[in-house]
Amino acid sequence: MSTKPAPAVVRAMSALNYLTAHPGVSFTLSELSSALDVNAASLSALLLALTDAGYVSRHPRRKTYTLGPAGVALGHAAALQYPAIEAAEDEMRELADLGNECVGTVATAGEILFVAIEGHPGAKSREAWVGQRVPMVPPFGQVFVAWSSKAEIDRWLGTIGRGEQEALLRQRLLASLERVREDGYVVGLANDPVEEVIALIDELTVVDRDEVRRRLWEAIPKQGPAYVAEGIQPDEVYDVANLAVPVFDAEGSVVFAMTLTGLSGVRGDRLREIGEIALGAARRVTRRIGGKWPSLSAA
Repeated sequence: MSTKPAPAVVRAMSALNYLTAHPGVSFTLSELSSALDVNAASLSALLLALTDAGYVSRHPRRKTYTLGPAGVALGHAAALQYPAIEAAEDEMRELADLGNECVGTVATAGEILFVAIEGHPGAKSREAWVGQRVPMVPPFGQVFVAWSSKAEIDRWLGTIGRGEQEALLRQRLLASLERVREDGYVVGLANDPVEEVIALIDELTVVDRDEVRRRLWEAIPKQGPAYVAEGIQPDEVYDVANLAVPVFDAEGSVVFAMTLTGLSGVRGDRLREIGEIALGAARRVTRRIGGKWPSLSAA
């Protein structure tokens, strides 16, 4: 029997996630209450507990809140559990030079969490920041699920609907996952519905509310089959949303992904070349952390 987390725990996580997404910015109780859509009295008690524990700091005069020093110790301990983040720094910096940015992500329960960023956003790139979260709803998350078990893939695909368009997307995604395992990297194409997704992601930085998350959850699958790159033809020009490569641990599970952005208007032959460069970087990071690249037959 599944259980839901306690509301107070959910509110605490929302507050910490929101502060993490706005480093260096302080907020009043009223501002946090509005952004998180949480009653001010309940939020005040929650922030008091987090402040006492050192995870939140309250300015004595301005009465504003920021992340507290306990988060530093928490982050250091977490970094030791995820050695790929530090091991990938130099590789990500070089990959960013091929486009605009290289973003390091990990998969959490139903979300993709941004944990590292190298490079600078281009004029057409959406802003990314450490602590950002995106729902891992198809077609997002292929780099994390391609090497998963059939049950895990079915669970990921099960988050989309059952209509005709969704059935087409499911079919395209299954074929795409097979190509990902063969190529070692994922190519996501830009299309018009991506703009709606970007706008909703940006809105979450202003107000972290369930209603916005619901709209984002619904909007991501609408990018649909047009997001999934079928076969990259050498002479065609592609407007690429991102190119992602996986990093594996010692058990052959994807523990980290490096995602390159800023590749709009790139020829297919150059895109494949960039994919091979990124793949080499991912293999080197995998070796550095003692990981094992799985064979195609193991997928």
